[in-house]
Amino acid sequence: ILESVVSKMDEFLRDIHTSIFFKWVLARRHPLYTVKIDPLDATCICIDSAYAHSEVTFNAQNIIEMSVSNTVNDRVEFYLHFQMNTLKHTIELYEEMVDTILKISTSPKFKVLLSCTSGATTGFFSRKLNEVAEMLGLDYIFNAVPYSRLFELGHQYDIILLAPQIAYLKNKIQQAFKYTRVLTISSKVFAKYDCGRVLKMLEDVSTDDVNNTNSEIPLKMRLGYTMHKKALVISVIRDEGKVYIDYRLYDRNHTILLDQGIIKTKISILDISDILDTVLIAYPDIEMVGLSMPGIVNEGRLYLVQHGFDNFDVISHLSMKYPQKFVLCNDVNCIVTGYYASQTKYQNISFIFQPKAGYAAGIGSIIHGQLVRGYQNVAGEVQYLPMDLPSTKQEMSKTFDGSLELMAKTLVSLISLLGPELIVVSCLLISDIEKLKEEMKKYIPSQYIPEIIFIDSLKEYNLLGQLILCIQEDLKEKNH
Repeated sequence: ILESVVSKMDEFLRDIHTSIFFKWVLARRHPLYTVKIDPLDATCICIDSAYAHSEVTFNAQNIIEMSVSNTVNDRVEFYLHFQMNTLKHTIELYEEMVDTILKISTSPKFKVLLSCTSGATTGFFSRKLNEVAEMLGLDYIFNAVPYSRLFELGHQYDIILLAPQIAYLKNKIQQAFKYTRVLTISSKVFAKYDCGRVLKMLEDVSTDDVNNTNSEIPLKMRLGYTMHKKALVISVIRDEGKVYIDYRLYDRNHTILLDQGIIKTKISILDISDILDTVLIAYPDIEMVGLSMPGIVNEGRLYLVQHGFDNFDVISHLSMKYPQKFVLCNDVNCIVTGYYASQTKYQNISFIFQPKAGYAAGIGSIIHGQLVRGYQNVAGEVQYLPMDLPSTKQEMSKTFDGSLELMAKTLVSLISLLGPELIVVSCLLISDIEKLKEEMKKYIPSQYIPEIIFIDSLKEYNLLGQLILCIQEDLKEKNH
């Protein structure tokens, strides 16, 4: 009886808090955006600003959706859906959404980065372009960097313009910047610092073709695993300054019952609770939850200091509120497990992920069908390889040549220790397998270099791998 009373009281408070939050959002005022109820949908509040359209939608069972779209490139920059829990937490999520709105709204319509070998000539050109754009009232801002810093800063811009002396690198640079349009400036235009020609070129540019994303088809599991429990698996991936949290619900026959995701700017344990609260409304019989996170994972604890997880006990925190069985795993271990389960050719596979210029890579390995975790799950933490000083490694990873050298040395170390049959690589700055192999041959005879392949998308491997690890944990419990 007490549980029933508490449940009804929680629902009553959610209704009140949701109503208060609706009125609170509607009363927000800011010089950079307007707030109003959607004339076609009274449950939706629209927030419009320069270059951003946002919505806060109030659904049944106190489910709230928040979204921010960049109206210049039609890209979704922020997306959440969650059940009202506390008013304080909901307002915190709203403020995170507003931060995204203001970041878009206070930036120029187009941010353009010029790059050449040294940055000197493009620096002069960018100043002239800014003067002409201001004189004509055009909403552009131009900056310039030397080629050595392009991969560190280029993701912050909408368009990259290459000087003639590095124009031959266009295809390679475009591969590294999947959401940014890369163009070259002709020698004639560059020699004359012809601002008019550059501005006309930018006016004609459409970024739609570099922002398209193809929907991914769920991978098939080629191994004979059987799941005896309904499982929710959650994948957290950092990419291009965003945090993508995808989650999928499988029944006992591996049929997908739910497949959704959110986009944020930072990682919080409350995001996981929001997902669980939302999904459990429709599927209260979930028995197991798998969670894939970046960082070092050991005995249910997570070490990811830059996002506030300093040896944080994730499993204990979640188990205090939810009765489900939780399985926490490092992201690269999940991805290599998913890749292994999607094929039958190899028994020894390593996967290396270099998420962004300047970030440490991580390696996940399966040897003779078994995931290599190591003492305190530190296996594969490339950041601790003593090849160079940490600051040197960080700088190396910000250029093509440096990334190539660093990746080659890392893979040679991997081969020397584990000798995998296949190495799977995900790294924005490297796309040429033959060049990578040539660099590796400087340190190891060619006959010891295994097959190497590149992959771009990690979501499907991550979700499948987490499902496999949930199944293995379930089997382990049954055997005990």
